[in-house]
Amino acid sequence: MAKSFLYRFFGFGKFPTRYHGEMEKEGVILQDEGLSIVLRYRNFRAPNVYYGRKVSLVMGSIVLTKSSFACFRGNIIPPIFHVLVAHESFKAFDFSLDEKGRLKVVIDAPLFQEGWRGTIDTRIPCENAEQYLQVLMDAKSG
Repeated sequence: MAKSFLYRFFGFGKFPTRYHGEMEKEGVILQDEGLSIVLRYRNFRAPNVYYGRKVSLVMGSIVLTKSSFACFRGNIIPPIFHVLVAHESFKAFDFSLDEKGRLKVVIDAPLFQEGWRGTIDTRIPCENAEQYLQVLMDAKSG
């Protein structure tokens, strides 16, 4: 899948520089940036936040290391998610491929973060979505 126009010309969606050192220490397995990530919130509630239904398109990057999985939106905003594979909140993630071959990550919000409700559906159009899916499914089962 081709990189987005905004990434190629302006660098939107680059991997955040402040996380480079941390991710390199963990051992990067797969990484991709300049992705047009679609976020769908359904009946989502968190402290001071409510979305009945909301769809957002963000420019971002994803990285899978030996010990964590993270999805970032730009260099300034906090990550969409950054979770340790060994942590119990990783069980809240459901991984698959959608009909367009994008990596589909559905997060059951109450299992991911205490005090949250609803679901977060993330569609990530990375070139090696099948590789991500295989490694993530292995990590979840192991």
